[in-house]
Amino acid sequence: MGPKDLREERTISRLEENVVGRRSIFLVLVESLRLHQWAKNLLIFVPLVLAGKSENLDAWTSCLLGFIALGVLASSTYLANDLWDLPHDRRHWSKCDRPLARGDLPVVVARIAVPLGLLLSFTIAISIIDRGTIWTLLVYLVLTLAYSLWLKRMPVLDVFLLAVLFTLRLVYGIQLAIVPASPWLLVFSMVIFTSLALAKRRTEVGRNGALGREQVDGRGYVAKDAPFLFGMGLATAAGAVLLMVLYLIHEAFGATFYKSPWLLWCLPALLFLWLGRIWLLVGRDGLDDDPLWFAMRDNVSLALGGAMAIVFLLAWHF
Repeated sequence: MGPKDLREERTISRLEENVVGRRSIFLVLVESLRLHQWAKNLLIFVPLVLAGKSENLDAWTSCLLGFIALGVLASSTYLANDLWDLPHDRRHWSKCDRPLARGDLPVVVARIAVPLGLLLSFTIAISIIDRGTIWTLLVYLVLTLAYSLWLKRMPVLDVFLLAVLFTLRLVYGIQLAIVPASPWLLVFSMVIFTSLALAKRRTEVGRNGALGREQVDGRGYVAKDAPFLFGMGLATAAGAVLLMVLYLIHEAFGATFYKSPWLLWCLPALLFLWLGRIWLLVGRDGLDDDPLWFAMRDNVSLALGGAMAIVFLLAWHF
């Protein structure tokens, strides 16, 4: 092999390394965007279904485009949060495995991706979706940034704000599908997502206590707050079941599109079983950081969720 062949082989080798490096950074960037968290944005479609507009193609199209816009926005804020929380994440038992925390994603790439994602999200919203929904996206962005920078260090207020962010998804879906707002649905959302946020905080506090740490990094909680968080979580879980019963009595049973509305009585029972399982696992320190992410991988939770979907479909069609 001559000098020319050696130079060509080295050039090809460098090109292959660059391609592999770019591909690796791209895959790591995709991982850091937490696309699995887009499942939370399926709440956008709930008002459309509960309002009986499931056969309205325009409503589905609007909600789908809104889903994409909010998903891109949320992924951008997740990445921004990882940038701000980098020192704390590196000391966390599970968050240390995030791409930025483990050093696989260069910080400069994340800093470029965040504004590009925000630009893409609002471009989709402004050019395709009703402009009235832009304000909801802006409120979501401001609250998310405020949470990441400051409010997540405020005990109790942090879990309340997380519930607000989930409920904003429903408000966004109401705007996209152009359906009447349901006060019962919105209040139910606030209470159940407060309970799930408390489950997440109780898990963090419990894990920190087990590691001998008095205070949770980047949060306003200490080890002694565990009983308070557990009690508040159980109270809000019970409140969520009660609010679902009241929603059925005062709103769902009056909807004309249900053919067998009495079947909806199964829903509070199934919800009670699921929330009971979540808080039983919290008490046993057997829950992941995020109860919703846990539910998407837990066979029992998936079975209960499937049962709720079947009950709803039977009440609607039979």
